[in-house]
Amino acid sequence: MARFSTLAALLAALLVIGQVTAELSIVTTDVEDGTENRRQDDRDCRQQLQEQQYLNDCQRYLRQQSQQSERFEISSEREQRQQCCRQLKQLSRNCRCDGLNEMLRQQRGRLQGQDLREMMQIAQNLPNECNIKPRSCEMEMRSSRI
Repeated sequence: MARFSTLAALLAALLVIGQVTAELSIVTTDVEDGTENRRQDDRDCRQQLQEQQYLNDCQRYLRQQSQQSERFEISSEREQRQQCCRQLKQLSRNCRCDGLNEMLRQQRGRLQGQDLREMMQIAQNLPNECNIKPRSCEMEMRSSRI
C-alpha cells in the first residue's frame, strides 16, 4: 500500500511538472508566428540594439524632453527626435519595445523618481511619435529580458 501511495504521489508530481513545463513553453514561443524561439529573438534583439548603439540618440532625446529647466531649440528637438526615430526604425518591430525598456533600465542608476517616470512616459509614446508600430510600448523597470 505504501508503494502504491508513493507511486501515485510521484505520478501526480510528474503531471504537475509537465503542466508547468507546458505553460512555460507557451510563454517562450513567439506569439505572432509561433515558430521562432523566444531566446533566439532575444539574441537577435540584443544584436540589433548593439548595432543601434543602445538607442543612444533616443537616450539623448528623452533626457532633453524630461529636463524641464533646460528647453532646447525646437529645431534641435526635432532633429534629435528624428535621429531617435531612425534608430528605432532600424530595430525589428518585435524588438522596439524591448530596446526602449533596456535603454530605460540603463538610465535607472542616473535618474529616479519623477525624472524617471517622465522618461518612461515619453518612451512609451515614442513609437507613435515616430509613426512606427507598435504605436505604444509598455514600459517596465524589471531586470533585463534581452
